[in-house]
Order: sequence, then structure tokens, then C-alpha cells
Amino acid sequence: MTPDAAAERRTLIRLYAATLAAGLLWMAAIMLAPWLAGRAPRMAAYLYACFTPLCHQLPERSFSLFGHPLAVCARCTGLYAGALAGLIGYPRFRGFAAVRLPDIRLLLLLATPIAADAAARWIGLWSSGNTVRFLTGFAAGSLLPYYFLTGVGEWLLSRRHIEIVTH
Repeated sequence: MTPDAAAERRTLIRLYAATLAAGLLWMAAIMLAPWLAGRAPRMAAYLYACFTPLCHQLPERSFSLFGHPLAVCARCTGLYAGALAGLIGYPRFRGFAAVRLPDIRLLLLLATPIAADAAARWIGLWSSGNTVRFLTGFAAGSLLPYYFLTGVGEWLLSRRHIEIVTH
């Protein structure tokens, strides 16, 4: 492995580690809000408020834990859990030797269920339950890290090359 390739690999591993840590903290915050609701209501209210711009937080569309709804709805919980699962699987399925996007057909395959479920609800065909919302979110979310890490990885590596050339 060339020194340049080794440096690129280290950059990608650092990006992965930071993204994984952020994903774990994000999921912990979602789960922590209902736990805090019964113990430290002001802290729980702060966590719920942090997620308000991202999710409607309707209690009937949310899973409950400790007698209180999670900080996000079932679909958002699925998206974030899927993204975390995708992150955990990333080293096994993609590795750190190169930055490349997944096949677009895989994106379409995993995004179709969430799009179909949301469209069916919007036009009034059906209203799915929380389990279906979670599963469609999970499928779509599982591929998001592959796009995020590729995009940010390419940006970081291009900046690194610019710095090497200009110094």
C-alpha cells in the first residue's frame, strides 16, 4: 500500500469512527428521552425539543418506552436505526480501501417501500401501523451511510489532495 493510499484509508476510518459515534449518540438520545421523562422531566423536554424540527412526534405514531413515546416517530426510529445498522455493516460490506457509491438499483429497491407507504397514506389508500413504518424506514435508512460516507469521504480526500498540491 502506497503512503498516499494508507493516508486515504486512515482518513476514511476516522470519518467512519466519528460517524459511528455520532450515530450511537443519536440513537441513545432517542431512547433516553422517554427514560428521562419519568425521572428528569425538564431534561426529557429538552431532548424532545431537540427532535421537534426533525419529526412530528405524534404519540400514536411512536413506539413507547418506560410509558413514554420515543423522541421520534416509528418511521424516523426506523430510519435512524437502519442508518446505524448500515454503519455497523459498512466495514464488512464496503471496507476502507476505496470510496464508491452503491449501485443505484439498490437505492431504488430499499427506498421504494417507504415511498409507496407514504404515498398510499397521502392519497388515502391505507394507513400503516408503526411496525410497517419502522420497517420501511429501516430499509431506507440502512443505505444512507453508504452515501454519506462516500460523499464526505470524497470531499475530505479532495481537500487533502488540494492541501498537498498547494503546500
